[in-house]
Amino acid sequence: MKEDSWQARKRQIGMKSSLFICFLMCVAVWSKADPAPARQDAAAVAAPARESSWQDMKRLDFTVAGRPALVIVPDKPLPGNPWIWRTEFFNAFPAADIALAKKGFHIGYINMENMYGSPDAMKLMDAYYDYMTREYRLDPKPVLEGLSRGALFAFNWASRNPEKVAGLYVDAPVCDFKSWPGGKGTGKGSPEDWKRLCQAYRLTPEQALAYKKNPVDTLLPLAKAKIPILAVVGDDDDTVPVSENTAVVEKKYRKLGGPIRVIHKPGISHHPHGLLNPAAIVNFAFRAAGAVPPVRVVCIGDSITFGAGSNREERWSARLQNALGEKYEVFNLGISGTTLQSKGDSPYTAKDNYTIARQIEGDIILIALGTNDSKPANWKNAAAFSRDYETMIKELRTGNPKAEIYCLLPVPAYPGNYGIRDSIIRGEVIPAIRKVAGKAKCRVIDLYTPMKGEGSKVPDKVHPNGAGHAIMAQHIYKAITGRKMPE
Repeated sequence: MKEDSWQARKRQIGMKSSLFICFLMCVAVWSKADPAPARQDAAAVAAPARESSWQDMKRLDFTVAGRPALVIVPDKPLPGNPWIWRTEFFNAFPAADIALAKKGFHIGYINMENMYGSPDAMKLMDAYYDYMTREYRLDPKPVLEGLSRGALFAFNWASRNPEKVAGLYVDAPVCDFKSWPGGKGTGKGSPEDWKRLCQAYRLTPEQALAYKKNPVDTLLPLAKAKIPILAVVGDDDDTVPVSENTAVVEKKYRKLGGPIRVIHKPGISHHPHGLLNPAAIVNFAFRAAGAVPPVRVVCIGDSITFGAGSNREERWSARLQNALGEKYEVFNLGISGTTLQSKGDSPYTAKDNYTIARQIEGDIILIALGTNDSKPANWKNAAAFSRDYETMIKELRTGNPKAEIYCLLPVPAYPGNYGIRDSIIRGEVIPAIRKVAGKAKCRVIDLYTPMKGEGSKVPDKVHPNGAGHAIMAQHIYKAITGRKMPE
């Protein structure tokens, strides 16, 4: 009887040992299948940082939860340490990140390649967020930046953590993975990425098609938190079609009461990401983070604005920047030989700089065109000139209806060169500009009168030298600020 009891006891112990060994094996398998930690102590999962340089700023590389991660540290961080968190493709089309870092934003990134915003990726983002906000004391509400598939990470983490997000900047964003990489709509799709995505989400293809937690499905938490969204899209994107992604988000988000803005790039496909000048993106990030962005001053003009005949630091735009200071950002978009008229021999509106001028969405816009319109081949009648001037003002106000637009009267020609005629500038171009400015409620800055009699400062009869630009800068500065320009 005792022997039988002992044998039964041995069998019971053996069964428990086998179960325990099986449990340990399962834990090992589970650990390999799930590389991302469930929320754990961030300090315990991060390795010491290695310092290097990125765009002449400090770059710190380290690991979080076993994944490569980094942060770009600006030379002069803004108060509160605001940051933009690039969720995918670090250093691809980096213009916005560079501009933000140079203006005081930190740039964050953790490598989540081929994770497509999956639940495991969300755990990695949790760990990275905890580490960055604790160890680097970054703002507890970053701006999330999602390029292409990076939007899956940005939207998914934001919908889970709306209280931890200041805003979303998404660019050609994937908002429904059935569209890309699934290719179940009008887009090309990517079979290899679709296979990897299904594996990352642990879904069969059939389950993935029925999945109801894509960004297009989970906007309500973001809308309730009033998280601002800026989307930049190429209207001809056949990889991530706008109609299946951004347009769906835009319609739903507006209906939910969420703030969203979409910047369209006509004629552009999936690439390149970003804008020709990232100022509008920078402005969005600043405002989303509760920081004060620089006042954007856009200078539209011909060779005189560009600065032909003067050194770079002597140009009126450069002098204006120095006088206004770091709270302003002045963009010189002058192009030699350009006309205001769309049917001139070199229309400004046909140049890339005009696209840039519109994309910057300036707070202050200075239009200094009309000199080349006075050439015999260009000047047909004042009506055509006025009509095109009014159109330009209307287009420039589209991006920023509150922009202050100044119409600058051209400087005199002495008596002229390159076919430029002072008599037409004085007698027809200037009266037309004054009339347009009055009708469009724009302010006029008279550069003709203060430069009259200053022929010595216009050596080639058309282009002012450095001394001439100094006079122009003084009058422009006073018109903008109401103050005399500092010496």
